[in-house]
Amino acid sequence: MTAARNTVFYTEKSFWINVVAILVILASWQLLFANQDNLDAISKAVSKVTGVKLTLNAFSTMAVPKPSRIVDILSTVPRNRRGGPAFFWYHASSTLSAAVSGFFVGNAIAILFALLFTYVKPLERALMPLFLVIRSIPLVAITPLLLRIRYALSDMAVAHNSGFLNELFGSGQAVKMLIVVLIVFFPTMVNVHEGLKSITTPEMELMKSLNASGAQVFIHLRVYKALPMTFAALKIASASSVLAVTVAEWLGSDRGLGYIMSQGATASLDARHVWASIVIIVAFSLLFYAAVSIVEKLVLPWHESVIALKKAMNGAATDSLEEV
Repeated sequence: MTAARNTVFYTEKSFWINVVAILVILASWQLLFANQDNLDAISKAVSKVTGVKLTLNAFSTMAVPKPSRIVDILSTVPRNRRGGPAFFWYHASSTLSAAVSGFFVGNAIAILFALLFTYVKPLERALMPLFLVIRSIPLVAITPLLLRIRYALSDMAVAHNSGFLNELFGSGQAVKMLIVVLIVFFPTMVNVHEGLKSITTPEMELMKSLNASGAQVFIHLRVYKALPMTFAALKIASASSVLAVTVAEWLGSDRGLGYIMSQGATASLDARHVWASIVIIVAFSLLFYAAVSIVEKLVLPWHESVIALKKAMNGAATDSLEEV
C-alpha cells in the first residue's frame, strides 16, 4: 500500500513539476527573453550593485515574439484576416485530415504486410529489402518528387474529366496522405511482424498439446504477443504522422500549418504565425499520442504497464479509506 501511495505521489509530483516548469519558461520568455525593457532594468541594477557593466539583449521579436502576441494572433482577427481561430482552423483542418487518414491507411497496410510476411516467408525475403530502400529515402527528397508526379497527373485530361481524380490530385491532400503512409508504414510493419513471430517453442508446444487450430494459435497467441509492440509502433506513428504532413506542406502546398510556416518570412505572415502553427502542431501530436494511449489501455487491460497503474491507484484508494 505504501508503495502504491508513493507511485501515485511521484506521478502527481512529476506532473505538477512539469506544469510549473512550463509556466516558469513562459513567464521568463514573456518578461525577460523577449522584453528588452526588463533586461535593461536588470542590467542597470546589476551594474549599480556590483559595478560590473552588464548588457543583456532580448531575443528579436522578429524571430521570437512574446507568448502574449502568439496567443493574440491565435485568438483575434487582424485587418488582413490572416489570423484568428477561423484562419488557423482552415489550415489546421487540412493538416489534421491528412495526418489522420494517412495514419490509418499506412498502419492498416503495414499490419497487412506484417501478416503476409509472417506466413509467406518468400514474400518477406523479396519485399523487405525494397521497403527498407524506400524507408531510407529522405522525406525532403521524396516529397518534391511526389509533388511533381501529382502536378503531372492533375494536368492530364482524364483527371480534368473525372471529379474523383480531380479532387484527388487537385488539392494535394492525396500527396500529403501518401507521405504519411510512407513514414508510418515501415516502423509499424516491422514491430507487428516481430510481435507476431515472437512466440517461443514452449508456447507453441502448449498450443499443440491443447489441439489448438491455426486460427486459435493466431488469435490467442500471435495477436496476444504482437499487441504491445503494435501499440508501441502506433504511438510513434501518431506523432510522426503530424510531422510528415507538416514537412510535406512546407515543401509544396497552398494550405496547412506547414504552408503557414513556410510563408512566415513573407510580408503577410510573420514569426507569430510560425510560432502559433508550432503550438497547434505540438497540441495535435500530444492529443494524437494520448488517444492511442487511451485505446491501448482499453484494448490491453492485461498488459503489465496498465496493471501496475491500476494497482497503484487501487492501493492509494485503499490507503485513503483506511485513513478515514
